[in-house]
Order: sequence, then C-alpha cells, then structure tokens
Amino acid sequence: MRIHKLLAAMAGAVSFAMAAPGMAQSSSQLTVLQGGRIIDGNGGAPMDGNIVIRNGRIDAVQSKGVQPPSGAKVVDVRGKTLMPALIAGHAHLGITNGATSGAANITEANVTRQLQKYMRHGIGTVAVFGTDHDFIFKMRDEQRAGQLTLPTILTAGHGFGVKDGAPPIAMGMDRVYRPTTIAAVREDFKKLVALKPDLVKVWVDDFGDKKTSKMDPALYREVIQQAHQHGLKVAAHVYYLEDAKRLARDGVDLFGHSVRDKPVDAELIALMKKNNVAYIPTLDLDEAFFVYADKPDWMQQPFFKGALDAGVWEWLNSPNYKVKEVSKKDLAMAKSNALALHKAGIKVGLGTDSGATIPRIQGFAEHRELELLTIAGFTPMQALQAGTSVNAAILGIDKERGSLVAGKQADILVLDANPLEDIRNTRKIHSVWLRGVPVAGEGSAATAAP
Repeated sequence: MRIHKLLAAMAGAVSFAMAAPGMAQSSSQLTVLQGGRIIDGNGGAPMDGNIVIRNGRIDAVQSKGVQPPSGAKVVDVRGKTLMPALIAGHAHLGITNGATSGAANITEANVTRQLQKYMRHGIGTVAVFGTDHDFIFKMRDEQRAGQLTLPTILTAGHGFGVKDGAPPIAMGMDRVYRPTTIAAVREDFKKLVALKPDLVKVWVDDFGDKKTSKMDPALYREVIQQAHQHGLKVAAHVYYLEDAKRLARDGVDLFGHSVRDKPVDAELIALMKKNNVAYIPTLDLDEAFFVYADKPDWMQQPFFKGALDAGVWEWLNSPNYKVKEVSKKDLAMAKSNALALHKAGIKVGLGTDSGATIPRIQGFAEHRELELLTIAGFTPMQALQAGTSVNAAILGIDKERGSLVAGKQADILVLDANPLEDIRNTRKIHSVWLRGVPVAGEGSAATAAP
C-alpha cells in the first residue's frame, strides 16, 4: 500500500527519527510545511497535509488536519503544491559560459555558478556524465558534508570515449579517457576508481560522423566489466538501435540518450528487461538543435529568459545558431521510442544533456523535458515520476531521494500551481528546499545571480 494511503487511513503521522546517536530530538529542530497539496513522486494520488522536517530529512508526512508538533516552526503552504525536487539525470557542468563553449570554461567558479542555477530552478540532484575535471570530487565531498549549499552532485568523473572520435575534444571534453587496448582500459579504470566516481560514462557511437570510428565493442565490454567489479553503473551514449542491442546484451545499465535511427523492437525490449537496462531519452537535446528558429512562445517567458547566461539570447537569435534539420526526425523517433519503452515497463527517466552545448539551457531544459515527455504521451504524473522517483531508482539513490516519504532527504519543490493540471506549472516555483532548508525563492537567503 502506498504510504499516502496508509497515512490517510490512519489519519495521523508516520514518524522517522533520523538524528545521529546522542543527538537531541527536541521539537525546536522541527520545521513543518503545513497545508500543501503533496505529490509524493511515487505515483500515488495527491494528498493535502503537512511535511515535517527534522535535521534535513522528512520526519513525517501528515494527513490533513493533523496538528504539527508543539514548538515546531510552521511554514504556511496552503494553496501550494509540494513535490520532490527534480533530479537532472544527465547533465554537464562548466563547459559553457555565456555564449562561449570549451574546456577553458571548466573552473570551480563556473561549475558552482551553474549548480546554483540548477538549484534555483528546482533541481536537487545533478548527475554529470563524464566530462568533469578533478576538482568536482572535492566539491562533491564538500557538498555532501554540508559545506556547500548546492544540489547533490553525482559524477562520472572522466568518461571513456574514442581516440579521434566521440566525444569531440573541441566540445570541451578534454579529460575523457580514450583507450585503444584492453590493457589501457584497465589502467585508466584504476585512475578513475581512485577518484571514487558515482557512475561511469562511455561513448560508443560516431555522433553521426561516418568518417570517425565507433568504440570497439571489446573495449566497452571491458569498461562495463571493470565498472561492475567495482559496484558502479555504466551509462552509455547511444544513437543506433544495433549499438543499443549490443550494449544491452553486454550488461550496460543505462542508455543516456534515445535510440533515434529506428523504432525500438521486441529484441531490444527483451534484452533491456533481462538485464534491467534503464533509459534516459534526452528529448530536449534533439529539440535544441532546431526549436529556437521556430520562436516558440516560451522563449518570451521570464522562466526561460531567467535561465539564460549573458549573451545567450543574442546567440540564439544570430547566425551562430545553426538549425540541424535531421534533429526534427530524431526527436519524433525519440518521443515514439521513449513512450514504447515506458509502456513495455522499462524505467524511463529524465535527463537533457543540459550544459553540454550553449542551446541546452541548464535549469530550463529539465522543465521543458517534462513537457516533451507529456507531448510524447506520458501523463503529467508519469513525467513527474521520471524526474523524481524513477530517476532516483535509475541512479541508485532512491533510498535517499526522489520521493516525499519519511526518512528521505528533504529536497522539496514548492509550486504555486498544480503540475498535474498542466505540466508547465513546475515552472511556477514558489520555493526550493534542499536538506530541509529553503535555498531559493520565498524564505531563502539570496542566491547568486545567473
């Protein structure tokens, strides 16, 4: 039985003490978000009630009418909708800065600025897929120790790519390992494991450039084997159906993009089910190659403009923005395949590849991806789950994040309108809470400017 139904039946609260041994459990440590509509992220029907927060975690979810604990700080959220903070399941940090792109931009200051942007846009966890520089590990550890007010960082560190191939060094991906032998894979993996990554990224296709080589399957099989020996999941950059089948057969854990050359078929679905392979379609990636030339209405809205770095608006409206016509077909295929896999019972999460290039706008892209999933045929609830509980399960962080239930980290997005009525309402952000503290919007300390 879903926890919200249990709570409603009991007409009371379920508590979960989370303090460390010896830590006092006084009510003065409690904060209560009172009277909001709660979407738990697990797919259950919304309920009106309270969320009780203690020491950065959800202590209890209370049904409507239950009085908050005596002495708790009460925050009135009547008329608001509460949902888990979004999880950006495929992102990149530091590569872009304003209307420039390249490895020179990857500095701690720029990465911090971009993480703050994600945070202001309601994103509580950012998974970075293989393009980081080493300082990200220091930042990750400081963030987890509570020393940095930023979204939770998951990093693949340095991914595995192809010599003179994908991902192009010119895109700013200069720290990617590019082994050409099994022995080199093993040596590179020793270096990566010493950094303690959260997952592993591998690029196997040719980015559509027939002049370059794909990764030798023997090499990515070794990457997968090494990763699994160290308890790490592997996310693969894919485009082609046949590559996806080989990867699924060889035990990859996650496709970080859509299959876009052909419709997914029964063979791939069977392989994905057999080996528990998840899927993050990154629909916004394909749309970003052409949509700005169409001048959609949302380009004029403050939520979009507020996510732009200085100079990006001008860049998007200049000849520097080149439309890639094939991406229109790619997007149509990607939407169809995402829905087909979802209907087949495959875990389909939310990621956008935001930050890899200038048009993939960090913070905005994740909310646009929610809308694109609904355009593809997902219900608003299913899209929300993709960006919260499903993403948490895909990334292996579901014990800590992804849903509003007792015991989990209190990463909460408070909205002025209900996204189940219109998925675009996730953009109507009232406040963002990370680890039980308001970090953006009403009630928060000022965050850095874009």
